[in-house]
Amino acid sequence: MPENKELQKIILSALLHDIGKFAQRARHHYSKDLESDYLPSYKGQSSHWHGLYTDYFIDYELPLPDGLVAAKSEIARLAAIHHNPHQDNCMEMCVAIADRLSAGTDRIKTEDSEAASHFRESRLISIFNEIELVDHEFKPPGQYFYHLNKLDPASNHIFPETGKPVGDADEYAPLFEDFLMEAQQLDKQLPFHLYLESLIALLEKYLWAVPSSAYGTLADISLFDHSFTTAGIAQALFVYQQEAKNGAPPLEKDSEEKFILLNGDLSGIQKYIFDINKNSGKGLAKLLRARSAYLQTLTRSIILSFQQRTGLYSVHRLIDSGGKFMLLLPNTRRIRQELEAFNLDLQTYFRQHMKGLLTLPLTWDIRITQQDITQKNFRTKLDEANDALDHAKLKKLNATFGQGPVEENGYDEREGGNCRYCGIHAADPEATQKINQEEETDIEICYACYQQIVHIGANLPKRSYVVYSDHGEVPLFDNICLSLEDSPPKQLEQCLYIETFETDNRFPLSRIARRTPVITGEEIADKDWSEIIKEHADHEDTYFDAGDTKTFSLIAEKSRKPSSDEGLTGRPLLGFLKADVDNLGFIFSLGLGDRLSVSRLANLSRMLDLFFSGYLVELIKNERFQDIYVVFAGGDDLFLIGPWNTIIAFAIELREKFADFCAQNPDITISAGILPAKPRMPVRKAAEQVETQLEDAKKFERGGRGKDAVCFLEQPLEWEKFKELINLGEKFDKAVTEKERTGFSNAFLYRMFTYHKMYKRFNADSVKNLKSGVYLSHAHYDIARNIRRIKGGNEEELALLYDIFSVGMGENPSLENLHIPLFYAMNLNRKTR
Repeated sequence: MPENKELQKIILSALLHDIGKFAQRARHHYSKDLESDYLPSYKGQSSHWHGLYTDYFIDYELPLPDGLVAAKSEIARLAAIHHNPHQDNCMEMCVAIADRLSAGTDRIKTEDSEAASHFRESRLISIFNEIELVDHEFKPPGQYFYHLNKLDPASNHIFPETGKPVGDADEYAPLFEDFLMEAQQLDKQLPFHLYLESLIALLEKYLWAVPSSAYGTLADISLFDHSFTTAGIAQALFVYQQEAKNGAPPLEKDSEEKFILLNGDLSGIQKYIFDINKNSGKGLAKLLRARSAYLQTLTRSIILSFQQRTGLYSVHRLIDSGGKFMLLLPNTRRIRQELEAFNLDLQTYFRQHMKGLLTLPLTWDIRITQQDITQKNFRTKLDEANDALDHAKLKKLNATFGQGPVEENGYDEREGGNCRYCGIHAADPEATQKINQEEETDIEICYACYQQIVHIGANLPKRSYVVYSDHGEVPLFDNICLSLEDSPPKQLEQCLYIETFETDNRFPLSRIARRTPVITGEEIADKDWSEIIKEHADHEDTYFDAGDTKTFSLIAEKSRKPSSDEGLTGRPLLGFLKADVDNLGFIFSLGLGDRLSVSRLANLSRMLDLFFSGYLVELIKNERFQDIYVVFAGGDDLFLIGPWNTIIAFAIELREKFADFCAQNPDITISAGILPAKPRMPVRKAAEQVETQLEDAKKFERGGRGKDAVCFLEQPLEWEKFKELINLGEKFDKAVTEKERTGFSNAFLYRMFTYHKMYKRFNADSVKNLKSGVYLSHAHYDIARNIRRIKGGNEEELALLYDIFSVGMGENPSLENLHIPLFYAMNLNRKTR
């Protein structure tokens, strides 16, 4: 569609309408001669002075795209006058109404420098502290807040701190100066849609922890979330008014259904990622790495396609993470017709390209008024939208039913048969020839899997830019293509979206997980490790140069530990970790009660995605976790593969970090499944088993509470108990390592495991398993003969053993889950060579 310049002005004005609050708190410049034009009067005095700061920033300091330079003063006026709009001016009214609706309620109180002397000291409180379900009660203003800092996913600054939500007023000035410096470096030669994404990324970086309102209201909405959702509402409202030709919208909340909530959810993600033939060949690791990234880029292409068809811009996104999205759209006849056609094209695409194994149901039946966006009504509309989506998931591909059935077997068969990787598409002779040459294998492959292996899996760890355009290496939806590049394209007009893994202020930072463990120079230089690498190279034909990606077998080898007399010891196993947030639907729909607004919804979604796709991926780069392979991480969940003991340590840290990130709110918890397995186990089978472990953790209940648990070795446990058991395993491991002092040996651990099994049998049915009741006497005899005989030095270990094998009837908490610490210690000390 041709560019709508008026819409572009509206979006920029709405996005920047409150930037003056940032400048005002930093004591920056403002337009002194426009007070009577822009500012409303409140009790005989001018109020909302931040409008004058907004005007100055846009008119004098912000570079705009070349196509909008002539409209700079107009954009500045539209942004600055939002508290005193002319009732007959459609553009002014759209920004003004969007500002009020974004906050969820009309704002009456002022925030001028005279009446609100403390507004510079107020700090943003954590939205997570506000969530109330069962175990938490929020008492304003809360006990958790954020300091003023730039957004950095790797930094602990994104974690809230406890205390009174105040800070030094002078902290604003240096932050604003840094913001101003980067703002003035915006590339005004970018096409508007790319310039907009760059501006949005800049605003998020600097405004994520700046309170939107700091006087007379709860400071729980960031200036970024308020500004972004204001732009989204203004876009939808302006397009509605334009196409309805209704003139300026009324300031009061009328009863017209002006908005649509478009809800979409990519379904079948796990099956698509892991449903790969176990005999696929050597490109398997690259394909696994590629599939998660492919699904993220596919979802992006779907949203980009819709924007292209409708002429809308990305500020319509209320939620966009983990394959889920919710868009705020204008309720016009044109948009509804586009949605019908778009949905048919989308379902046809998934039918033809994914055979229905992967789908993306859409719903857009929820129509809302201005009144419905207020706090009291928005929660109801959100629930209706989610219910409609759940119903749509039961009717996947229903728009294509007239095209005949989707067959399960025998489709697309050619002479070469079906692809041995995915089993969905027919093998492509040209792709098969290329993959066999490049990977030195002999296997049939379809063109889609070939593209994912070669252009995504192989390039993702190496390239710096993710480019969406009308031409490229990997076709996505609706003739949109993906390319991974070392540098951005020279011709940007044909690029729909660009994101980067590097520091480049022109484009948003990509959160596509591309973390893969690589062989280090230290490992090449280490005698033990160089031998292991060569052993694997001999039978896997694997490169072993520094910087090369580790195979799953090499990752498993990293679970072994150095031994003073035996090189490396321990059993090489992989650990599979699947985790997600508990009760997420309730958190979004009920957690905030009647306080739920579009800004708070956007904030919740964005912050959760920041933790999973940003912070955790950066945490894995830490030396402790650098051998973990990220299959996917984003939205509210993750799937990781790594050395089994490293995965356990990471899972414990994940839970602790998540609790800190969510303001220690007991109503926001996470559950996980952990599966240790041999590196040769097919990933598909491991994924199924660890998913079962996660489901068992979700079913776990104790003391009237459910979930907030981890399942390991098919045993669901509360996190604290799991941590205690792992700590016990570490003590056992240390005792075996220092066996001369302690008397512990791996054989002794195996005998303890026998006593544990005897206890379990006896405790299950003491009559039937009477012989097993001798576990205590056998254990005490064993301890006396092999451990107590060693004098001086092992008193702590001896006391620990007697505590575990204490005399008593019935259930023994120490013995109940003893297999977990024993598994931990035995596999770290098992001799494998």
